[in-house]
Amino acid sequence: MSIGRLRALLAAIAVALICTGVASAHQIAVNNGVEVTVHIAPNDEPVAGEPAAILFPKIKTRTGKFAWANCRCVLQVSDSAGKALLKAPATSRTEFTFPDPAAYQITLSGRVLRKGKWAAFKVAFAYRAD
Repeated sequence: MSIGRLRALLAAIAVALICTGVASAHQIAVNNGVEVTVHIAPNDEPVAGEPAAILFPKIKTRTGKFAWANCRCVLQVSDSAGKALLKAPATSRTEFTFPDPAAYQITLSGRVLRKGKWAAFKVAFAYRAD
């Protein structure tokens, strides 16, 4: 490989590295035209026995309209055996302590108003508390 080509390759790699952003650890799921983003604070890495916050920073619909007030959303946290550890009305932020180092499922279900009719949605996310 010539020196010119080597320099061009190295320059391209450097630009690619500089332009690469930090990857987001947030999870996104879509159901029935509703896209939900979930984040667990801190750092999407819950620690068993320590309080964590389950956050829904972004919920998008086909029409772009979402309101917690009329969603009738339910948040459920289940263990790997399917036992519900939390089932409560959902808000944009819910405090929860994952009891053990294990796998968990976080489910958000509710409804959105689309063209004058209610459309139900349900999304689930897998997390592991360490």
